[in-house]
Amino acid sequence: MKIGKLMSAILAIAIATLSYACSTDEPIAPSEPGGTSRVRIGMSVDEWELSDKILEDAVLEGLDRILADYEVKTQVMVSKASDQYENNLDALAKENDLVISAGLKMAPLAARMSAKYPDRKFVIIDGKVESPNVRSVEFRENEGAYLMGVIAGSMTKSGKVGFIGGMELPVTKRYQAGFIAGVMSVNQEAGNLMIEGTMIKYSGSYTDSSKVRSLAGDLYSQGADIVMHAAGMSGEGLYEAAEDMGMLALGSERDEALAYPEKAPVILASVVKDAGMYAYDAVKDVLEGSFTQGLVSSGIKEGGIRISDTLHPELEANEELLELVHSVAGDIASETIIVPEDPEELEAIYPANPE
Repeated sequence: MKIGKLMSAILAIAIATLSYACSTDEPIAPSEPGGTSRVRIGMSVDEWELSDKILEDAVLEGLDRILADYEVKTQVMVSKASDQYENNLDALAKENDLVISAGLKMAPLAARMSAKYPDRKFVIIDGKVESPNVRSVEFRENEGAYLMGVIAGSMTKSGKVGFIGGMELPVTKRYQAGFIAGVMSVNQEAGNLMIEGTMIKYSGSYTDSSKVRSLAGDLYSQGADIVMHAAGMSGEGLYEAAEDMGMLALGSERDEALAYPEKAPVILASVVKDAGMYAYDAVKDVLEGSFTQGLVSSGIKEGGIRISDTLHPELEANEELLELVHSVAGDIASETIIVPEDPEELEAIYPANPE
């Protein structure tokens, strides 16, 4: 059963494994083919209005892979208000060996719970907690956005491209910085307009697709013919505007052409973030007794960030550009190219009036 189909849009997820053993110190053995594991996976989800369901779905896909490989049972807890997050995490941590939470808003709660339950293991995806029993997974979204910038800067016919973010959080800023840097690498004029802020918009939400549609319409009206979004579920509004105005778009977090097949004709490509891989690895590591704590940084080199498999026909036919993108990805992986993480770094890298 696909658990992801049952969940509502959320900001944060808590996934926990519950040992059926009498002692939590006893190693948890992975299930053998045809056997039954002694692990129970529980989930705490929320219904907060600013949630980004894309992250939830990615983590749930990783959990689905665990369910396919191991015989486990599942449990779901729903937080109907933000003030229930901590109580639900506390309830999970009392009984479970591993608690996985996703999203920046969950990081402070995960920090408190990890201190309260030092004998438990915690994972925070898309957040950072420094604690001896916490694994933090952060993604270098700026690397994938750089590749999107190379595509946009190379394919624009008007010489103008745009970017729409959701909430002004570090993860969105990484997308913005990487995208602008990528554009600058192939089309300095288009990049300068973005550094100046002329072609940058923020909606303040990950769910308000109508606002994103309006902002995208503004950017297209200003002359942009390609716009990228890092606005979560509300990115659908960008694709609607692109359809309305005969323009093109770039997506983020997942293969958006697969998520919105009816909008595929306007989507050039997307940045894919494989949060599910790290949810899977966390549970598997606990099952195998190999869980480690500390910071995990994932980008192109590690496979946590990549370009979508689905490409627009116009891009797919451009072999020269695809070769360039492949080459740039290799340079990023080898650290020959270092992609900025914050838009404020861009002015120093690309001064408006260089000497």
